Amino acid sequence: MDQTHLIANITDKEICGTDGLSAAAPRYTARAIVKKGDLYAVMYAEKFNLYSLPGGGIDAGEDTVTALKREILEETGCTCATITPLGTVTENRAQADYTQISYYFIVTVKEAGTPQLTDAEKQNKTQLQWHTLAQTFKMINNFQPTTYQQQYLKARDVAALTYYLKTQKEQ
Repeated sequence: MDQTHLIANITDKEICGTDGLSAAAPRYTARAIVKKGDLYAVMYAEKFNLYSLPGGGIDAGEDTVTALKREILEETGCTCATITPLGTVTENRAQADYTQISYYFIVTVKEAGTPQLTDAEKQNKTQLQWHTLAQTFKMINNFQPTTYQQQYLKARDVAALTYYLKTQKEQ
């Protein structure tokens, strides 16, 4: 498992059955499967009834691990004890002329605190939840997207979780 392993390349072909690719410069993100004991972090945006894994954009001048630690601290209030690369999910959204590369990691929690959510996350009534791995996968996988963007959000997290589950069984 490493950061360069391609977990999935998601395009409009997989999402909505149409051809075409975007040539837009990619946005880079750092995301994680965050473990605290036997529980896993899930971000729930009540406004959209959307479950997702924690993470977000890598700021200019920021390396991937620094961004990951910042995003995990902001969204979960947790500091990272261990960080293990899982792999990469690429998204090429032709209809939106948008590309994104998400670096996924496995994080174990060192210390739990209080999330420091952004104004947008607060407006979406985002909250941190902790669930078993089976519950986490089920909530994210069973989500019924109502928008093009939500289809991509679900697809990337399901791909990362599916790969994670596969690697756990192989160990």
